[in-house]
Amino acid sequence: MTGPLRERDDAHALLAAEIERARAGTGRLVLLRGATGTGRTAVLETAARHAEDRGLRVLRVRCSPEDTSVPFAMVLHLLGPVPEFTDMAPGGDDRGSAARLWRLLRAYAADGPVLVAVDDVHLADESSRRWLTEAARHVDRLPVLLVATERSQYDVEPRPAGLTQALSPSLVRTHTLAPLSDTAAAGLVRDAFPDASPAWTREVVLAGAGSPLLLNALLDDLGGTPHPDGIPPVPDTCAALYPGSYPAAVSWWLKSAGPATADVARCLAALEQAWPARPPDGRGALRHAVPHPRTPPQDAAYRQALPSDGVYRLASPLGTAHPQASSSDAAYRQALPSDGVYRQAAPLSGTHPQASAADASYPQVPSADAAYRQALPSDAVYRQAAWSDAAYRQASASDGAYPQASLFDTARRHPHESPTARSHRPRDIAPGCRDVWSAEPRTPLPGPGAEVPEHGPYPHPDEPAGPADGSPYRAYPVHDPYDGRPPAAPGAAYGRTDPPAHVPHRTTSWRTPSPSPSPSSSQGSAGDPVDVLAEAAGADPARIEGWLAAMTRLGLLRPDAGGRPRFAHPLLRDAVLSGWPRPRREAVHRAAAEAMLRRGDRVEAVARHLLRTPAVGRSWALRVLRDAVTVAVHDARPADAVRYLRRALDEPLTDDLRQRLLTELGSLEYASADTPAAIARLAEAQHLPADPRNRVRTAVALGTALAGRGEIRTAMEVLRRTEGRLSGHPGLARTVQTATALLSDADLATRQEVYRWLSETGRVSPELVGTAGQALLVRYAATAALISADEAMTRVRDLLAQPTDPLAEPFLLGTAAAVAQWADELDEAERLVERGLAGQHPALLHPMQHALLNTRADIVASRGDHARLLALAADTGPGTGPTNRDAHALMALVHTGRTDEALRHADRFDLREAPENWELNRYLYARGVLRAATGDPAGALHDFLECGRRQAAREVISPVVTPWRTAVAECRLALGGGPEALALATEELRLARVWGTPRTVGRALRVLGTATGGRRGLELAEEAVRTLREASADTDMELIPALLAQGRQLLDAGERGRARARLREAADLAERKGALRWLTLAGQALREGGARGPVASRTGADALTGSERRIAELAADGRTNTEIADLLHLARRTVETHLTSTYRKLRIRRRTELPGALERGGRRERERHPDTRG
Repeated sequence: MTGPLRERDDAHALLAAEIERARAGTGRLVLLRGATGTGRTAVLETAARHAEDRGLRVLRVRCSPEDTSVPFAMVLHLLGPVPEFTDMAPGGDDRGSAARLWRLLRAYAADGPVLVAVDDVHLADESSRRWLTEAARHVDRLPVLLVATERSQYDVEPRPAGLTQALSPSLVRTHTLAPLSDTAAAGLVRDAFPDASPAWTREVVLAGAGSPLLLNALLDDLGGTPHPDGIPPVPDTCAALYPGSYPAAVSWWLKSAGPATADVARCLAALEQAWPARPPDGRGALRHAVPHPRTPPQDAAYRQALPSDGVYRLASPLGTAHPQASSSDAAYRQALPSDGVYRQAAPLSGTHPQASAADASYPQVPSADAAYRQALPSDAVYRQAAWSDAAYRQASASDGAYPQASLFDTARRHPHESPTARSHRPRDIAPGCRDVWSAEPRTPLPGPGAEVPEHGPYPHPDEPAGPADGSPYRAYPVHDPYDGRPPAAPGAAYGRTDPPAHVPHRTTSWRTPSPSPSPSSSQGSAGDPVDVLAEAAGADPARIEGWLAAMTRLGLLRPDAGGRPRFAHPLLRDAVLSGWPRPRREAVHRAAAEAMLRRGDRVEAVARHLLRTPAVGRSWALRVLRDAVTVAVHDARPADAVRYLRRALDEPLTDDLRQRLLTELGSLEYASADTPAAIARLAEAQHLPADPRNRVRTAVALGTALAGRGEIRTAMEVLRRTEGRLSGHPGLARTVQTATALLSDADLATRQEVYRWLSETGRVSPELVGTAGQALLVRYAATAALISADEAMTRVRDLLAQPTDPLAEPFLLGTAAAVAQWADELDEAERLVERGLAGQHPALLHPMQHALLNTRADIVASRGDHARLLALAADTGPGTGPTNRDAHALMALVHTGRTDEALRHADRFDLREAPENWELNRYLYARGVLRAATGDPAGALHDFLECGRRQAAREVISPVVTPWRTAVAECRLALGGGPEALALATEELRLARVWGTPRTVGRALRVLGTATGGRRGLELAEEAVRTLREASADTDMELIPALLAQGRQLLDAGERGRARARLREAADLAERKGALRWLTLAGQALREGGARGPVASRTGADALTGSERRIAELAADGRTNTEIADLLHLARRTVETHLTSTYRKLRIRRRTELPGALERGGRRERERHPDTRG
């Protein structure tokens, strides 16, 4: 071992004192104990050098495993340097040989004090150990100091008793060497690398794991070769180390621990690779010199048990009464659905709860539509029945159904439980969803006396793939996976949908998941690796538990945030795994998956181990992986879902199931922004045999991916080829036609061709295009300024009332939502959007998902909710150019006065490389708004005209989508082109009156009034304001500029009083909407109109009055209302009133938010007050 000794002063002091005692003629046995790598040998050598300096003669010996079987091998090596020693083997009489060797040592000690140094005495032969023990009983009358080092470390396989077990404590001084503290280790690192940063030092300390052996070996490797940056990075793999002292030291550590311990350590390292990454601050936590593992908080596991955790709970055994719920249990049952824990049911005698009357209050939908509906259950936590007549007839996650879960970009909704998956039904069913509880007849299960499979619906890990005889569950490939199946149970989204029957377990009850959902019970299954390690390594769980505790105390393991022991650094873990064959690692992960499945761990925890195994070939493996996909999709983690699906494809699959999984995988790869891989997967799925409905789903997904990549012609060819194969399925063919029409929006020529055919067919035989196709024709007529808003809504509502194929319904809902938004039926549009998004399967790529999200953004923009618009634009998904949500975000930044951010946002896109689609047109309009706001009317004019040219080419004439004519007119007015502006505004008003909504008409009247001027202009401006005020929808975002325009015209006409009233109203609305740009413009106009003061903001810290600010600052300092009232000589009610007003202006809800809100306001001016508190 190299390097200076740290934290060994107590050992040196003990040995120095014993050396002086030996010099005085009194000897003793001193035993230095310590784990491998703690520096026993270094301390012994230091003591030997000190003894020589003090005049003692030193006899040294280092034991080795090779001499263990040779009697007196240690003693013979020890006494070899003695002159009187005759090099001959001991006789057959062990006692006689021991006596002769003892007399020789006494004779040698008669000439002066002696230090006998025995290193690694635990490796000595048994005869030598007895000799040394006997010598310890007699050296107290001799000048002989016996110093031995002994490995003292907890191993999985128990070791023989120590040297001093048979000795009285008075005959021996024992000292145990503790592991290095982080402080001492950091000192060694700084000595070797003085310029190292604290973070780098911390990494090295963690990899050193409190062991001087490992730390010095790592420092040798890090300093072995020069690095270009001076200090080399601390790697996570040993392959980056040279010359390799560190992995060699770890290998020696494992060899010293024995094969059983080494196997457990390697199993733990392999299992840790499948665990979630530790939090960033976990590895940086320092410990004391003798650390004690910190117990995680009792509620730590509960806090981590989100819906995605998917806890696999064990069901009650047959005939076993369920424990009564405590009061805290009752409170838990009332928690939100996000708790995600599905309890066990009462015993078999429990009655099934009756459905509430509210279930029948919602409209019914076709049964086939169930695969696309989501319900929002009122019951937050479901209790599962254990093998009763109402027990589930479960089609597991592997049966091919696409269970429902939340969409990536929508608020999380929790689906109804499947009637065949749960024995309890929720009290409420979400609007737009049918009552699915009687959708399928129940299949009776075996009675109480019948034999039940030991492991329940998840088969025993040794069961071959496929259904087991007598199993109450259907095998996955028996029915259409998308139609006729109700929404999947929440259990499928969160984890195990079918908990196993009671399984006897060999471990103690505290490690077995309990029926209670208390935090303590979930903690065991979430963070306790003892059972899994025992299963994987074939070792005693009790010994493994002790070894984990011992290694944590030594510092090689450190508990993560969930209390689970991990190796202190990834480099240490990699060193432990070095040289371990891959088949052995895979076997460990499979054994771990089987053990975790039996004990009911979370589905993703099991699936993460399956990711590191080859194909299992058992049905449970596929089910676990598919359930993990559902959990990941529910949590909007498509990348994780992709990993599980890729692994699922390694299992034996039928062609039909492989086609469905490939479709899911391609869809999720697209959501993960891996478009080339997505197209390849979907194309592969397209060529596999499948039923017609699944073939349509795959074709729509592939067409969507191709269109998103700009390959619209290829997408059209895929859809047309699929349509040609559906001659016997006219309804499905119409759905493909509708998808073709929708996706054709991405290409002008294709769009014209498709809509020409759609219009001609719909005019002659509307039934041939279906309800969704007719809805697209209504949308086309609306944008072409051929019909009014009232007529469009009448047609759309009629279409919504007609029966629709489930595969076509998303197209109908999305199109109807867009038309309703244009018609300013915002509430109805929002309901349609939510209904459409709820029907979208999160693991299937569909063009209407993007369209529905765009419509949602349009609705939010119509209401002027700028903050939400910016949030919606935060993740627009994969794409090569600006989207509609990007356009809305750009305009929201302009309206809120954040023009610098808006300019940076606009610079992100090179429109020369953007695809030629309708979203580019909207972005051009938004960029024109930005340029106009930043004083570039010429640039804005260019963008608006280009937008208009593109929209006209697409036959989008109505101003309902992009009112580019009014925008061009305003730019013309700014540049002095009055006649052109008047013509454009007049045309805009004509088209707006065709559509007939207050928003479009009011906007056109405003600009026409400004372009006309004079008395007629004032009349038009007044009409614009009146029209927008009387609108039933929220038209404030159009009313504000209308009031500003009218106010300016009134100022020009000399009517300053009326002008200020209009401008103040505009300022109030702008302030309420957060439209700071318009608020600024209103303030400028008011000052021009002779207003006495500037427009004051009525929200934010600047809007606080002096009294409100004073009281808010005192409250932010922690004073109570009573203290504030006494301090300021106010009534307590006055303080409360001021604080209420302050909360409203600062837009906060809690007292704890006051300090941050005041600091964000900027100018916090604290007044000094005497502190009257003690």
